[in-house]
Amino acid sequence: MDASIPVYEKPHSRLSVLDWTRNIQRLQNEARLRRFESYELRQRANQLRNETSVTTRWDNYVNNQLLRDRIFEVESWRENQRFTREQVRDESRALQEEKNATELQLESLQVPLMVSSQCLTNRDQRLPPELTRDTLGEELNKELHILENSKRVLTDVCHMGWEKLKELTNVFCRLEREIQNKDDALAIDRHVKQLDRYSSDISFKIDPTRVPPESITEESYVHCIENTIKIAEQLMRESKSLRETMFRSREQVKNQLYAQCQAVEMVMRRRVFDIQRARNEMEWQKLKLEQNLAKVEREIESLRAAVADKINPTKLVETRLEARTRRPALERVQDKPTRGLIEEYERVHTSTSTLEKKLEDALSTYHGMHSHYQRVTKELQYKNQALETDRRLVEIRKPLHRSDDTEFQRNVGYCHMNDELVTD
Repeated sequence: MDASIPVYEKPHSRLSVLDWTRNIQRLQNEARLRRFESYELRQRANQLRNETSVTTRWDNYVNNQLLRDRIFEVESWRENQRFTREQVRDESRALQEEKNATELQLESLQVPLMVSSQCLTNRDQRLPPELTRDTLGEELNKELHILENSKRVLTDVCHMGWEKLKELTNVFCRLEREIQNKDDALAIDRHVKQLDRYSSDISFKIDPTRVPPESITEESYVHCIENTIKIAEQLMRESKSLRETMFRSREQVKNQLYAQCQAVEMVMRRRVFDIQRARNEMEWQKLKLEQNLAKVEREIESLRAAVADKINPTKLVETRLEARTRRPALERVQDKPTRGLIEEYERVHTSTSTLEKKLEDALSTYHGMHSHYQRVTKELQYKNQALETDRRLVEIRKPLHRSDDTEFQRNVGYCHMNDELVTD
């Protein structure tokens, strides 16, 4: 049939209403599924955002607390090490002062050593008869031995002090280095603690979880700090003991030297007194010998005069006897005059012999006394020289005394007369 309006159809197959309805239902189901999936996705994403946000904030808070605790811990160790460092510094100064005092004491021994050596050298100037092994020489040698021993002891403790100062300096530098390291670590940790998500100096890093080389565990870290403090405390105890040893050594040296000096001074004065007494005895003997020599010399002159006085009587009696021998033979009678002249001759010769023998004895006595007088004179010279030698020790030993220490005070101290003197 013919149509008045033309109708055009697409060249596609036509769907039925049922298919069309099924298509709509399928689209509805698909849309419902997509909406459900979207809802699930949004819920899970929201939950994940919340969880990650909470986790991030909590981790940041926890790590801030850990950093705070770590900073407090490092500050505690640093303050402990600072306190130990100050103790080491004070101990080093105290030990240095003790060492300086010991070195001054050691230097002050040079004067006593020179004085003691000069005293011994001066006493060797005595002449051989006065070179005795007396108590003064023994005390001077003992003083020299004490000085040498004191010098050796003080030298040893000074060397020990130098060694201990070196060890204290090493541990002080070690503490300084560790404190500086802790200051640097604290500066870094404080900077790290102050960082947040809005900081301008944060950025991505390459392999930030790597472990730096030469890293140590926390136990090793604590052990290292405690070991350093323990070493410092041990050195300080040894230093304190060494300071006590130095002080004790100095005081012992002072006491020994003072006691020995007092003993030497007392023995020296007693020796001078003994020599002076012996010198006075020699002078008295010399005076008495001079007087007796003069008497013996006068007696010798008298004996010589007496012997000379017997010459003429001897000649007289011999002449008489000889003259009477020339009498005539009948007159040569052994009468009383002859017997008397013979007795006179014998008595004169006996007297002359006795006088000559006594003169020889007197001469022998005179020569013996004169020889002894010369020997006494030489001994007196030796005594004077020995007395001057020992007296010179007083001047030599003046540097060992205080400037305000008078000889009277020393004599009072030597004789222990403090309680016997009347005070003003």
